[in-house]
Formats: sequence, structure tokens, C-alpha cells
Amino acid sequence: MKKLLMTWYGMTDLRASLKLESTKGPVLGALLSEDYTDVVILGFTHPDKSKCDTEEFQQKLVNISAFGEDDLRQFIDLISNTTYAHAHFSDWLNKQLKEAGKKVDISFRPVVLSHLNDTEAIYEAATESLNEIAEFKGDKLVTLYLSPGTPVMAFVWAFAALRYPTLKKRLIASSQIGKPPEKIKLPNEWLEWHAKALPEKDKNFDQFDAIFHLFGEQRVPSLLGINQFQSKIHVFVNSAEFPASVMKQFVGESDFYELAVDPYDPEGVKVEILNIVEKLPSNCRIGFNLTGGTKLMYAGALAACRKVNAIPFYFDSRSHETIFLNDFKSIPTKTINSVDTFIKLNGYNLWISKTGDWEGIPNVHSFERKQLTLELWNARSKISKLYKEIVKFNDSPEPFEINSHGVYVRLSSDHKAEIRLNNKAFQFHNWSDFARYLSGGWFEEYTYRQLEPLVKLELIKDLRIGLEVSIDDEKGYSFLSEQQLYQELDITFTDGRTLYIVECKSGGVKSEQVMKLQNIVRYFGGISGHGILACCFSPKDKVIRKKIADSYNIHEVTGNSLSERVKAIILKNNEV
Repeated sequence: MKKLLMTWYGMTDLRASLKLESTKGPVLGALLSEDYTDVVILGFTHPDKSKCDTEEFQQKLVNISAFGEDDLRQFIDLISNTTYAHAHFSDWLNKQLKEAGKKVDISFRPVVLSHLNDTEAIYEAATESLNEIAEFKGDKLVTLYLSPGTPVMAFVWAFAALRYPTLKKRLIASSQIGKPPEKIKLPNEWLEWHAKALPEKDKNFDQFDAIFHLFGEQRVPSLLGINQFQSKIHVFVNSAEFPASVMKQFVGESDFYELAVDPYDPEGVKVEILNIVEKLPSNCRIGFNLTGGTKLMYAGALAACRKVNAIPFYFDSRSHETIFLNDFKSIPTKTINSVDTFIKLNGYNLWISKTGDWEGIPNVHSFERKQLTLELWNARSKISKLYKEIVKFNDSPEPFEINSHGVYVRLSSDHKAEIRLNNKAFQFHNWSDFARYLSGGWFEEYTYRQLEPLVKLELIKDLRIGLEVSIDDEKGYSFLSEQQLYQELDITFTDGRTLYIVECKSGGVKSEQVMKLQNIVRYFGGISGHGILACCFSPKDKVIRKKIADSYNIHEVTGNSLSERVKAIILKNNEV
């Protein structure tokens, strides 16, 4: 195993090398007190002293024993923090170690500072050296020596060390001149919550090297973690009951791992996480997404997070903020702007066989069709009385003709569609699924058009109609038989935070339809999903109205006030 000492060297060390001290100096004293394989020495180099005359330095060095106090002070001031002093100290140190029978590889690194307490440059030098050592293969113990150099240099050593939670390291300091250094410990609170004290330039909350996600029944928190931060590695801490393989499709080129744990054993969760952390590079920036999972998983993960000085965070669904649990600062949570993402997240082994794009409906943009849709809304009571007759032709393009309740509809053998109502007549060519439109599809189009203004207001991010989800045959086929259709969704959209599923009822509403919508919303939208029951006729039945009222995430709206009502629902759900 490599044993490395990392240290600055200071004025006392230089004076010791010049035989002006009665001690060996802090650096040589530390190297003689233990068996180190390597030492990295940082030396402050003053930029204005780089032109010191080498010959003058050597000549004065020979005669140093004859110097008076003033001459000696001037000589020390002349040579200190120069490359010549560094070379002299390094040669002297090698010679002393060889005479003592110590075999130590010395790496001397001059560090140019603008002034003695140039914190930024001191920190950069310390972290660069630690980065190199962290890359060493095999077992290693790094000892950071705080005594040589200025107090700022000592502070920065300790501070920089916190960036390397998995690097095996210790801190030492000399409490008494001439005595071997002793181990010291940083305060536990600082070790656990050091992230809040990181310099502003290190507070890069856009990315991590690894993120541990607590994964449970609700998948959205893990998706938010992937969406919010870039990470080279995503580890999903899950139980056997809730496998996390569904998340693999979202991590892109990042590495994906599942860590199966007992969700009710916090100590076990902590140990399992720490076992993974030990295998990561020592200078990893590690994040902990503590939003999901059980409370005991949270306790174990938080303990592991503190142990390795990682950054814990939590997604608050009410405020839509990402809260860092080490310092309670927060940033806005990034939105999820695609309906597809919610479907893929919650509908595992299902795939979107029809995307539900408005543009995919033939002739939907014609002025006449839009006018007919609006006219059917005005005549909804009349057309609803024909549903039982019309629905017989939904699955077949065969001709039909119905004239009843003041409405005349006809589809000819060449798919020419006709309809007369309220003294208005409409004709369309090549409309094979005319029956489906008349038996309820018209109300879906009406509802979609009512919601379009909310897209322009950016309250709705993605609006779909007739999206279909089918069973994944796991063979990659792009076609499916009708029997493989899993679920058709009348209208779906997201506000960037929640999936909304709209069930359009052009006729009466039945009690079981409310429960069905609840189940669909829970399945595809998770606990935060919302269902909207868009009705041509507001239900009067007390049981149905109570079921809607008792459902926190099911809302009933009618066509007359549909747009404003949905707008109010979205705004209320986004209230802090």
C-alpha cells in the first residue's frame, strides 16, 4: 500500500536546511517519524524573485555561518520562495532521508502565488495534487500535513480534502516543535454538511459523477433526478417489490445500476450504499435523491450521504423546488414537457402505438368540419339520442342512413358523408369513420379545440388526442394487431409537472366510468396524475357526483366552461 504525505514547506523547513534551526524542521520530522513511500511538497514561489542570481546564492550559502543577524535576515529574504531555495531544500531533504535509511519518492511542486495568502491559487494547487493522487491505482493512504506553511494553507488542505469522500486519508499537525506530528479530526458537523461551505465556483449543481436515487412505487421522483442533473452514473436503491429497470430507458449513455435492499432495514441500506461508494473514484461528486422510497430507506441513505460528505436533495412537488438538504437552499425543478415521458415511465412493457397528434386526423383542419363540431355541441341533446343507432357502424365503413329527432345523417358507399341539423347542412368526401365521429369523436375534437388556447398561454405543454398505448411484444415490431391495444386515451396533456388524462363523455356518465378514470390516471400519471371528466351533460346522479367530489384528482368539467375550468384546475395544482 502506498503511504503518501502531502504538505507545503515553510520558513522553518528552509531554515532547518540551512542549519539555522535546532530541529529538523516540520517536513523532515514528519517523514522520519513514519514510513512513507511518497511525499508531495508544495512550495510557494514568489513571481518577483525568479531572477535571483544562482552564483550569488551559492556563494552566500557557503559563508552563511559567518553572517551577522542583519545579513542573515537579508539573505533569507532574498532566497525564500525562489526556485533556488526549493532546489536546495529538496536536495537537502533527499540527503537527510538517505542517511536515515528512508526510501521516499519526493515530488516537489513550485506554486506561484500572487501573495502569501492567495486562497484561490492555494486551493487550486491542493486540489490538482489531490486529483493526481486520487488517480493512483491500488491501495493508498494519504496524510495531509497541516503545520508547514501559513494558516491559510493549512485550512485549505483540510477544506480541499472534503472533496474526496472515498479517498482514504487523515490529517496530522505538529502541536510542539521537535515532537512527531499527531492525528487530528475535523468537526463532525463540518464533515457531514461540508457541501454548504464549498466555494461558490464548486457549487456546480448541474451535474454529479454519481447519483443514488431512492426508488419505490412512485417513479416520478427518480425521473426528476435524471431530468434535473447530469450524472455519469445513476444508482437506483430499490426493493425487490419495485424493480427499477424501467428507469434504464431514461439515463441515456450514463451507467445504470440497481441496488436491491431491504426497505425496512436502514442500517442495511446504509451499508449497501457505502459498499458501492467505495468502488467509485475517490474524487467523485455524489448526489443523493432522497425523494422516493420508504422512510427507513431515507434514514439509511441519509446516514450514508453524511458519511461520504455527499449532497442530498429532495423534490418538493408542492413548491416545484429542488431543495438541497445540507443547506436548505433551493432551485426550480425542471419540467417534464412530454406526455410520452409519463407514459413510458409508468407504462412499463407498453409502448405508444399511436402518438395522438392533432395533425394525424384527416381533414380536421377544414373550416366545415370545425363548424360541424361546434354545431353538434349546440345540438348535443339531439345527436345524443342517435348514439345507439350510429354506434352499430363504428367498426365498419358500410353505408348507413338515419333520420330521427330532427337530425339526418348518411354515409354512402363511396364514403360521402352528409348531415343536416338545426336547418344547416354539411357534406364531406371520403370520411370512412364518419360513424365514430358522430357517436362521440366530435366531442373529443370539440374538447381539444377548447383546450388549444391554454397551449398558447403555455399552461399546457403537450396536447394529444386519441393517443393509444399497446402491449410491448418485445420483438421490436412496429405493427400490432387490434387485440394488443392496451389503452386508448381520449385527450392527454401535461403542464410540465403532472400528466392530465381527459375522458370525454358525449352521453351520460356512469358510476364505474369515474372509477375507471381514477385507475387509468393512477397507472399512467402516478400519485400526482389528474383526471378530467369532460361531459356533454353534467351528471345529476348523487352517487356519481359524490364519487367525483371524493376523488382529489378527478375533476368534472362541461363544454360551456371547459377551457376556464381546466385553466383553474392547472393553476390550483401549481399553487405553492
